[in-house]
Amino acid sequence: MESLGRLRVGIVGGGRIADLNCIGWFDHPAGEVVAVCDVDAVTRDRRSSEWSVPGYERIEQLLEDPNVDAVEILTPHHLHAEQAVAAFEAGKHVSLQKPPTMTLEEFDRVTRAAADAGTTFKVYENFMFYPPHVLAGRLVEEGAVGEVLSVRIVTGAGRMGDQGWDVPPESNAWRIDPQLCGGGMITFDHGFHCFQLGRMFIDDPVETVHAFINTVDLGEGRVIDVPALITWRYSGVPRMGSWEVVPSVDLDVISRYYVSDDRLEIRGQSGIIWVNRCSGQLLQEPPVVHYRDGVVRSFHRVESDWAASFRDATFDFIDAVLEGRPPRLDAAEARKTLAFALAAQLSAAERREVDIAALG
Repeated sequence: MESLGRLRVGIVGGGRIADLNCIGWFDHPAGEVVAVCDVDAVTRDRRSSEWSVPGYERIEQLLEDPNVDAVEILTPHHLHAEQAVAAFEAGKHVSLQKPPTMTLEEFDRVTRAAADAGTTFKVYENFMFYPPHVLAGRLVEEGAVGEVLSVRIVTGAGRMGDQGWDVPPESNAWRIDPQLCGGGMITFDHGFHCFQLGRMFIDDPVETVHAFINTVDLGEGRVIDVPALITWRYSGVPRMGSWEVVPSVDLDVISRYYVSDDRLEIRGQSGIIWVNRCSGQLLQEPPVVHYRDGVVRSFHRVESDWAASFRDATFDFIDAVLEGRPPRLDAAEARKTLAFALAAQLSAAERREVDIAALG
C-alpha cells in the first residue's frame, strides 16, 4: 500500500472546501495528492490542472487507480456511507469529512467495513485541531480554570458578499436539502464542529440534549435552520453546555473564509478561557484570553489562521496511517459526536429533551 513511507491520496469532491483540505497533503513531507474525483467536469478539470493529477468522474475509477493508497471524501453527506464502504472494500485508508454519515446505522456499516479492511478510518473534523482550541485544551489540562463547569459556544453568521469566500450556489444547494444533508445546514453540517467542541474540554460524556431550532422554509423541500439554541448536560457532577446560533445577516465579519463569528467560552471553578475567533475575525483582539485570580493573560502569538486547523487535521491522518496508530478522532469517538448531533436534531423535531444513550 504505502509507497516508501509516503501516503498517496485521491480526493473525492473538489468543491470549495477542498481548497483547505488539500493544504496538509502538500505541506506534509510524506503526503501526496495523486488523483481527484468529481462528477462536475468543470470542477474536475480545474482541480486536475491545479494539482497536476488525473481526474476521474466516478469514485469507482479512482479506487481502481493503483497509485491511490488513501481516499479523502469531501462529497455531500448522503453519499458518504456508500463511498466510504466502497473505499474500504478496495483496501484504502479513508478520511471521511464530517458529519460522517446521516444516521448511526450508516456509521456502524462504515465502521464494520473499516474493521474488515484493516485500514485506517478517520472522521475529518478540523475545529479540534484549530490552534487556539488546542491551546485552550492544554490550559484546561494544566488546571488553568480548575474543574470545568460549562462550555459555551456562539456562532454569529455574518453578511454575505462583503467579506470572505465566494461560495458557489451549488456548494450550498445540497446543504439546505435535509434529504441530502441529513439535518440542518447550520445545526447538523456546521454543528458537528460545535458538538465536538462541546465534548473536547470535559471528559464525562454528554448525557442529554435539548434543542430549539427554528427552520425557515425556502420552498421545494429546502430549509435553513436559524436561529437556534442547543443545550446539554454532562453525566456525573451537574455541568451544562450550550451552543447558540445567531443569524446577524447585516453584521460585517472580517474573514478570509466563511463569514461566521465562532466564539468559545470555558468556565471553571476558578477561571475562564475565551477563544475569540475561528473561521472569522470579528474584532482585533487576542485569539485566546485566560482569567484567574484577578489576572488576565492574553495569548497573541498563537497561530490563528483557520487554515492551520485543516493542515493539522490532515497531518494527523497521514501520521496515523504511517505510524500505525489510531487518528485523534477515531470511529468510537466520532460516533459519540454524531449521536450528539443527531440527538439535537431529534430534540428540535419532537420538542423534547433527548437522552443520547437511547439512540443506540
